[in-house]
Order: sequence, then structure tokens, then C-alpha cells
Amino acid sequence: MKRLTSLQNKTFLKIWIAFHALVLVAFAIMLSVKKGIVVDVDLFNMLPKAELGKALNDADDKLTEVTGQNVFILVSNPDFKEAKKVAEQVYEKLNGSPKFKSISLYQDTESFGAILNFIDSYKYNLLDSKTVEELNEDGGAEIFAQDALSKAYGAFTITSLENLEHDPFMLAEHGLLNYLNQLQESGTKMSLKDEVLASEVDGRWYIMVRGVLSKEGSALASKENAVVQIHEVCDPLETEDTRFIYSGIPFHSYKSSTNATKEISLISTVSLIVVLVILLLIFRHVLPIFFSVASILCSSITAVLATLAIFGKMHILTMLFGTSLIGSCIDYSLHYFINWKANDACHKGFQVRNHLFKGLSLSLVSTLICYFILIFAPFNLLKQMAVFSISGIFSSFLSVICIYPFVRMPEKEREIKYLKYYSTPSWYNKKFVGRVVITVMFVVSIGIILIFHKNVKIENDLSRLYKKEGREMTDEIEAAKVLQYSPSGWFIVSGATPEETLQNEEKIAGKLRTMNAGKEKGGFVCTSAYIPSVKSQKESRMAVEKLLPLAAEQFEYLGYDNPDTLAGALKKDFNSSAENFIEIGKNVPEYLLGAISSAWLGEIDGKFYSVILPVSVTDFDGYKALADGENVFFISKVKSMNEDLNKLSSMILKLFAVVYVLLFVILKFFYSLKQTCKIISVPLLIILWTAAIFAISGIYFEFFSITGLILVFGLGLDYVIYMIENEKRKDESENAKLEPFAIALSFVTTAVSFGALALSKFVPVHMIGLAIFIGLTTAFVSTFFYTRAEF
Repeated sequence: MKRLTSLQNKTFLKIWIAFHALVLVAFAIMLSVKKGIVVDVDLFNMLPKAELGKALNDADDKLTEVTGQNVFILVSNPDFKEAKKVAEQVYEKLNGSPKFKSISLYQDTESFGAILNFIDSYKYNLLDSKTVEELNEDGGAEIFAQDALSKAYGAFTITSLENLEHDPFMLAEHGLLNYLNQLQESGTKMSLKDEVLASEVDGRWYIMVRGVLSKEGSALASKENAVVQIHEVCDPLETEDTRFIYSGIPFHSYKSSTNATKEISLISTVSLIVVLVILLLIFRHVLPIFFSVASILCSSITAVLATLAIFGKMHILTMLFGTSLIGSCIDYSLHYFINWKANDACHKGFQVRNHLFKGLSLSLVSTLICYFILIFAPFNLLKQMAVFSISGIFSSFLSVICIYPFVRMPEKEREIKYLKYYSTPSWYNKKFVGRVVITVMFVVSIGIILIFHKNVKIENDLSRLYKKEGREMTDEIEAAKVLQYSPSGWFIVSGATPEETLQNEEKIAGKLRTMNAGKEKGGFVCTSAYIPSVKSQKESRMAVEKLLPLAAEQFEYLGYDNPDTLAGALKKDFNSSAENFIEIGKNVPEYLLGAISSAWLGEIDGKFYSVILPVSVTDFDGYKALADGENVFFISKVKSMNEDLNKLSSMILKLFAVVYVLLFVILKFFYSLKQTCKIISVPLLIILWTAAIFAISGIYFEFFSITGLILVFGLGLDYVIYMIENEKRKDESENAKLEPFAIALSFVTTAVSFGALALSKFVPVHMIGLAIFIGLTTAFVSTFFYTRAEF
């Protein structure tokens, strides 16, 4: 018998070694391929992305990367010169830093001249659609010619009048004004003053320093983040008159990720200390504490390595679930060591294992199934959480059944003193009271839900995920007043060729201009406003051709002595440029490509993509209606994510229903119908009471709380499974108290770790922790009222 037991123990030990070696090898392979460990701390990467197809997702990601790394530093002072002086100091200290892809203060006047030359070279091709339409009307050419004369004899023009000999209709002037108007309408409300972008609001001048963070500078929750450098440079320069206003996603992402990292450290430390104190008070022995802590560390490390091995990176929110593993993994250790310490029917470690094996195994299966369904969610964060939890909990289970039996049993003081305080009052009738309490729990929870039914719904709102407070909030309010720039959605336009893409873009741009006519913040950035399609350029030339018969008369009005000769030269120049079209990839100068870099995405997987970026979304439904879903897509990040989260939340609930049925079938193989109904009704009570408490509190169900319910589904089943296994033994001795006592301790330790999550200010973590804490409490209470064993 001893020999057989020894062989069994060695077999179990080999299983433990094989599993952990497999995880370690998989991690080593990933590390050799990836050349490093990546921890994702981006606030927005924890949210699901719309299913747009690979190419379109790549296009959206490329744009998000550009717009999401923009930072605006506004230097404010009542005196313009003083504000500019401070802005120059900031620019000099930040310029050249590897934490920025680019940093800008001064407006390049040389590029302005280059753009003017470019427009002059293609002046026949750059008439806007409205002007083309007017020229094609009866008398339209004459009106345009008269307007040109008015400008030529006016007090101010942007282009030189020396070019009138080659451009009597001032087409270059017209094209340049269109460019400048487009710039004014499509960007911030800052204007050029003394070579910098500035604006005066309420008696204060604001000068803008704009930066785009590099990969190094966007490393969130890190001292290498550019936000840290910005504050190091700007904070010492603040005075009573000089203030800095910071605006941009990186400022908020950095703060939220930094706070989340601090919370992880605090929650993990406090949870572990509380668990250690509980173990010390209960066992008063070093071995249970040592092996329990070792099991937690082993499980956490295994979970991290397995997640990194499969995904190549891990989100910081997934790491946060390491704190929940403290409570989950300690359950197995508690059940083992309580029997190890006080079960006088077990004298060897393998006997404790045999005593607990069925209950622990069924508990493991029910828990893993609940985590496993998250793998099927089309969302990497949930997949990561599932892999992290499955590998960590399975590691803990293996440690208990494979390693713990080698721990020598105590020879003396095989008792737990606190058991004597753990008993049922003499007046308590479990059969009667239990049924009454469970019935009351169902009736009360359903009654609350019916009374507050308006609060029982699924509603995801990303604006609640991060609450701007203090300076972050006041800065964004002030920046919005000054910049008047709040892009919250964009159109992604595609085509088989650059020409087709530009044509598709022009159609949408025309409809947008009509929709936003007269509306404030109705402007937008798009490539075709600066580089029109060849089709539009041909239409422009056809319209210009209507002006040519008026050329001689125009030169005469301008006072030239040889109008016919000049008109002939103009027609010859026009004809010689008949095939001279602006085309991306052929003759667009670098400075112009740089100016449209955020709007032209270029080729992705064989198609070409561009972006129309509105200053603001003036009509969400109207914008969405413009997208055809084939070549034009409208993406509003916040609204789209809210809709996607709603769909994902509904999908998780459907998976929940599938698991519910699956577990019923599995449990029926091991228990009677009555026992199975008891076990499977616990998750139903969990949902009812969580919904009831949320409804009273005015909290809507959303993605994170629903995820928490799925996680507590398996954990809650553990309690009733352990208790029913204890009932089936029909043990009348003091040992009958051990399992209920272990369950109580499991609840306390798990509630500590998940309850700590509920205290987090980071909303997603708070909602997950709150849902799990309520669910666990419901499961614990209902478990004891469901059972009838005396203890």
C-alpha cells in the first residue's frame, strides 16, 4: 500500500512538473521571437475594437495612433510678447527630444512660399466645385472675371500683382484663398501672429505648442513618458501671470494608467497581507502559510507566463486579476490544510487528497468552464483574462493535489481552536429556516427588480470610465474654449486606386459641406481639399476654358498694351499643361504630403485609404447615413465602442446561458436531480441579487460588471459543491465542521481580494470587483441555508 501510494504521489508530481515546464517552454519560445516582454497600459486598448475587417482596422489604428498621440500645450498670459517668450523656452527645451516625433511652434513661412508656387503651377486645376459650378452657369465666366478685376484694383491681395501678365483672372489667388479657408475651417481657431499660432480670449493670449509623441514618449505609466518631461519643463515656468493649459488624450491616458498601476500594487499588497494574517491566526503553523503563499506566487507567475506565451503581450488590467487569484487560489489551500491540520480521519497527505479530490475537481471544472467561455469573446482583453485565470487556477489546483501530499502531517496539536466557536444555535432548524430564507431571497430580489425595473438594463458609456477631475478637467474646458476643436469621429474612405479614393472622398466632402452649411465647427480636414482627383482637375480646366475667350478683354481692362498677344500666350500656356495633373505618388511635394499626413493613409492590403476628419461631429445620425459601408465608413470612437460593448455584453450573457445548461448536464452525472437543482440555482440567485442591488443603487449593467458576474458564476458554485460533498459523507464527528469552516474562510479571503477591487477608483476595476463581491456574498449566504447538515 505504501509503495502504491508512493507511485501515485510521484505520478502526480510528474504531472505538476510537466504542466509548469510546458508553460515555461512556451514562454521561452515567445520571448525568443518577440525579443522582450510587453505590458500594455493603454486605457483604450482595454476596449473592444469594431469588426471592420483587417485592412479597415489597420487604417483606423493608423489614424488613432496619429491623433491619439497629439498633445497641445497652450501658454497663456495677458501679454502676447511674454506668452511668446515662454512658449519659445518650452519649444527649445522639448525640441529634439526622442520622446516626440515632432514638436512645433513656429509656422514655416518658407513652405508658404513653396505652396504658393505649387498653386501657381497648377492654377488651372484647382478651382473648387462651387466655383466650377458657377463658371458653368450662364454669365458665370463674366462674373468671375469682374471679381478678379475688383481684387486686382483692391487694397490687398495675397499673391503678387506682377503675375497678372500670366494670370489675369487671379486663379492662383483664388486657389490660395481656398487653401487658407480650408485650413481655417478644418483646424483649431488659432491664427497666425508673429510667426506663431495664437488666440486672444477674455483678455488673455494663448500660444500653442503642438507635439506628437514618439513610441518611447507614449510608454504609459512610465517615467519615460513625454508627459513627465512636459511637466518638468513647464511647471517651473508657471507664474502668477503665465499659465499652462494641457490638452490631449496622452495626458489623461498617462494619469489613468499611472493611477491604475499604483492601485495594483496597493491592492495586491493589502490583499496578501490580510490573507497571511488570516492564515497565521487559523493554523499557527509555518508550513500552511509557506505553501499557501508559494502556491499563490507560483499560480500568479504561471498565469503571467502563459498569457504572455499565447498573446505575446499582456494588458495591465489582466495583471490586476492577479489580486483576484490570491482569493481564488487560496481556496484550494484552505480546504487542504484545514483537513491537514484538524481531520483526525486523515493521517497521511494522500488521504487528505483522496478526501477532497472529487469536490476540488468538480469545483475546478465548474470554475474553468466559466472562464473558458470568455475565450470565445471577440475581444483580446477577455481572452487574456480567461487564459490568465485558467492557467493560474489550474496551477493552484495541481499544487494542492500534487505537491501538498508531500508535506508532513503535524504529529501534535491537530486541531483548529476556532472550530469550537463555529456551531449552529440550538433553536435553528435548517430544514425549515433554510427553505424560508432561500424563498425569501428569491421573492425579495425579484420584488426589488420589479419595483426598480427601469434601472435594470445594459448600458455602456465610456465617458464614465475615466472621470476628469481637478486641473485635467479645468484645462480641457479652457482648451475647448480656445481651440474650438473636438474631433470625435471620422470617415475612412477607400478605393482600388488613389484616384478612385479621392473621387469617393470628394463625394462625401461635398455632402458634408452642404449638411454643415452655416454651422459652427462644421469644417473638416481631407486630402482632396488640397490634392483633388484628376476627374475634378479636368472639370476645373473645363471651367477655366470658359474664361479664355475673355482673356484679351481682361488684359485690356488691366491696362496692358498688347492684350491680344498676352491672351494668345495664356491660351498656349493652358493648352501646354493639358496633361499636367497633380497625382499622389508622382508629383506631390514632400511639404504638402507632410501637411496631409493625418488625412492620407495610403495603401493598406492592396487598397488605398484616406480620412475625412471633422472638427466636430455636428450630426451623428447624419454623418453615419453618409457612409455606404462599402467604400465609406464613419467611425465615432466613443459611440462605436459603446455600441460594440453593448453587443459584447449581450453576447456574454448568451454564453452565460449556454454554460448554465452545460453545467446542469455535467453536474447531473454526479448528483441527484434535487442536489443538481440546488447547485445550479445558486448562480440564478447571484444574478437576481446583483441586479436588485444595482437597481436600488441606480447602477446599470455594463460590460465590466457582466464580466464580473461570469467570473463569480464559477466561484459561487464551489461553495455549494463543497457543502453537498460534505453532506454526502454523513459524518457525525467534529470533522463535519471542517468543510463549512473552510468554505467560510474561503469566502473571507476571496471577498478580501475582490472587495479590494471594488474600492478602486478605476471604473472598470471597480465595477468588476463590486459585481463579484455582491455575487460571492449571495453565493456564500445561500449555500449555508441550502444545506441541512448539522455542524
